[in-house]
Amino acid sequence: MNRFIGLILFTIFSGLSFGLGNNPEDKKVLRLFEQAQQAFNSNLFSKSLSLLNNVILIDSGFVDAYLLKSDIYQELDSVVPLIKTLEMVIQISPEKYPKSYFILGNAYYKSGFYQKAGESFQGYLQRVDEKATLVSRALQNIKKCSGAVNLLKRPVPFKSVNLGENINSVDDEYWPSITVDGKTIIFTRLVGSNTPVGERKTLVQEDFYTAYKENKIWQPCEPITTINTEYNEGAQTISTDGKLLFFTACTRIDGNGSCDIYFSRNKAGDWSIPQNAGEPINSPVWESQPSISANGEALYFVSNRKGGKGGMDIWKCALKGFSDRGRPVWGYPVNLGDSVNTPGNEMSPFIHADGKTLYFASDYWPGMGGYDIFYCHQKNDSLWSQPQNIGYPINSYKDEQGLVVDAAGLNAYYSSDRPGSKGMDIYSFELYKDAQPSPVSYIKGKVVDEDSGLPVCARVELIDLDNSTSVIKGESCWEKGEFLMCLPLGKEYAFNISTEGYLFYSDNFKLKEMTNIIDPYILEIKLKKIKIGGSVVLRNVFFNTGSFELLPESKIELQKLIDFLNLNKSLVIEIGGHTDNVGTAELNQKLSESRAKEVYKYLLNHQIDEGRMKYSGYGLSMPVSSNDGPEGRALNRRTEFRIIKK
Repeated sequence: MNRFIGLILFTIFSGLSFGLGNNPEDKKVLRLFEQAQQAFNSNLFSKSLSLLNNVILIDSGFVDAYLLKSDIYQELDSVVPLIKTLEMVIQISPEKYPKSYFILGNAYYKSGFYQKAGESFQGYLQRVDEKATLVSRALQNIKKCSGAVNLLKRPVPFKSVNLGENINSVDDEYWPSITVDGKTIIFTRLVGSNTPVGERKTLVQEDFYTAYKENKIWQPCEPITTINTEYNEGAQTISTDGKLLFFTACTRIDGNGSCDIYFSRNKAGDWSIPQNAGEPINSPVWESQPSISANGEALYFVSNRKGGKGGMDIWKCALKGFSDRGRPVWGYPVNLGDSVNTPGNEMSPFIHADGKTLYFASDYWPGMGGYDIFYCHQKNDSLWSQPQNIGYPINSYKDEQGLVVDAAGLNAYYSSDRPGSKGMDIYSFELYKDAQPSPVSYIKGKVVDEDSGLPVCARVELIDLDNSTSVIKGESCWEKGEFLMCLPLGKEYAFNISTEGYLFYSDNFKLKEMTNIIDPYILEIKLKKIKIGGSVVLRNVFFNTGSFELLPESKIELQKLIDFLNLNKSLVIEIGGHTDNVGTAELNQKLSESRAKEVYKYLLNHQIDEGRMKYSGYGLSMPVSSNDGPEGRALNRRTEFRIIKK
């Protein structure tokens, strides 16, 4: 905070009365001013202001009174009276206190008076040596003022909607988190933050609240009592499936120091007792505001740890899974670098479900004032595109932060204390095209035993067929055997479910040509127990039309089959090839047998004993769907395996 206290104390105790005589009124001014100073030092700001106003009534040109008033208004974050007070300082003594121009520039900037702000920063530069402490900041602020003026000239489409009284209250609400299906919101509420005007704001109690959407309407929110404590909890992120929560808690007994990241898991509808997320993601300094990636393999967070670029920086840490004791296993935290972080502060990161679009707040990148929201895209593991201001009027001269975007990339949620709110409220709005991430659909499924219908705990994996990498790994081990996974558009995916004692399940999602969001996939997977006659369609074994040569992307599925056979060494299988009815029966019979044989040879080349398998071609004789349309014919063209001996 840029304050004048040191200067005032110096002038008081080294003979403040330049221009003041020894008459009773002058002595009264000094006595009242000293009392105001004492009240200020005791945080009695209302009393101090009253005394200073009495000083000014006696001597309207007593500049020290205005300087102390400016300190009080900075403490109270009262920008409008601060501006009026500093304007009086400059009017009375335009050359003596150059720092007043800098602080006035900040106040103008925070109020949206960008032209006046730029002129005030110029006024500061004209009155100080080029080596003065605040010169570099003044130059940066002039650029920010110019940038804000340009943003005002190019407004973006924006119409925000307050989420209403079921979510927002007289207290501050911020940092919303939305599940990928858009039906659950978790946010932080600063309970008791509606403090009386004129007194210092204090953090009273940060707690979590959650609400559910029914018929497109948010239902009344409720506190998450199993996580909330007498201390502060806030700045949370929720996993894709809504079962894992990371959040911030400060000054706890099990903390590493200052604020740390904690986690809780939801089982059977209840959140577990929070645990410290541990080192190296937590350190003796400040860690906060986590954001978990859609695949659950990375956590973005904010810290002022060593190795940063400025104040608060955004970092990324690999989440490698959980130990047998249920604790997260971390990689080493990596700073996002100069393309995102600055000498200022970067806060509230949100990594979208597309895995490559990052939204965050910054008080340094050119913006409208306070914290503005920016977005950028990941180019590779260590490089991000130049951050773009999300634009006016989404950003204003007020603070905007905590933005999240739904899976479809169409709607955003964020917190703001813009005019019309009851403080910091949560809003939603339609996100304009240029700021949208890549759209993402999702699979929501349930894994059950085919015979009993009971939930089954299984491993669920989504694999990008372009590069054979696992996009998401998960489990269906929750209370109902349910799982939820994101599906970024523009890709083709192999989807596998496996668990001990059962045949694995295979599916394929072709989203390569899609650019718009589609309805989510709602699945119920009935796993078959391993028994003679049981079969699996290998939906990710591919051949070119009319060919029996295996395509490279088939290797993923075939490796699943190899792993399955190695795990169940007593099984003997038949590999069966099937076709649609296009072409002659003779050609289809030959093609189906050749394709089955090609799979057989692949397994043989990967150490599966020939005595454990045979192959057969069935041509068009065993359709599973009608051949009257392309969808049915696609289902009939298949490779499968069947258990023939156990």
